[in-house]
Amino acid sequence: MSDSKRQSLIMTGIGLIILSAVFIYFSFSQPRVLLSSESTAEAVSSVSYESQSTEMDTQYDVKSGESADENIGVSFPININTCTAQELTAVEGIGESRAESIIQYREYLGGYTSVDQIKNIKGIGEGLYEKVFPYLTV
Repeated sequence: MSDSKRQSLIMTGIGLIILSAVFIYFSFSQPRVLLSSESTAEAVSSVSYESQSTEMDTQYDVKSGESADENIGVSFPININTCTAQELTAVEGIGESRAESIIQYREYLGGYTSVDQIKNIKGIGEGLYEKVFPYLTV
């Protein structure tokens, strides 16, 4: 086997290894979507607002828990202006408490004008927002 053919095979192998590493990275870095609601046993607590007035960038902390025992079919992206808490919990990273927070803030605003507004809810930071953004719309 000639040196140039051997070098070509080695470079092809290295390229395939790099390509598979990139593929594996992107496979595991994408958000996982749950297609059914999971039952949780959270205590129901009251709504607490950390608000001064009607500022749009106010942080809200809403905690609520209801058991969702039935499977639901969800198509993505989910419209956060019309969805239910069960639909929101189908997105990984949004549990029942965060789903209720999103709905409570939606009622406060009178409807979202941008998906970015969910970052104003306490507990939804930049990291979680980047994870759930592809699955939400207004």
